[in-house]
Amino acid sequence: METRWATVDNVTLELPADCTVCELRDALYKPDDAVLIGVTGDLVSIVHDEDRPLSELVAGCAETYYFRRPEGPDRNEVLSAPELETALAESNGERTEAETTFQRPGIDH
Repeated sequence: METRWATVDNVTLELPADCTVCELRDALYKPDDAVLIGVTGDLVSIVHDEDRPLSELVAGCAETYYFRRPEGPDRNEVLSAPELETALAESNGERTEAETTFQRPGIDH
């Protein structure tokens, strides 16, 4: 199985290229309500389809991932972005997309 290096919650580790959010959450002992957020260059992706391999999503190209819990602290500008709050609020309903992607805050476009 192919692996790659990524940073998850400020820890650099090897990830299987085809892992899912559920597998990653279980392997890292994250709570079930933690949402995976991937940062790829100037894009931020929130993964909604937790059973789809990350390699099939924009988030699969991320160099940095964060797990964020509801009401969790805003640890950086990505986790405090208003777009993130909006997407997370909308995800409580029925989502048809596998992920929500938006421009990374603080990057001049």
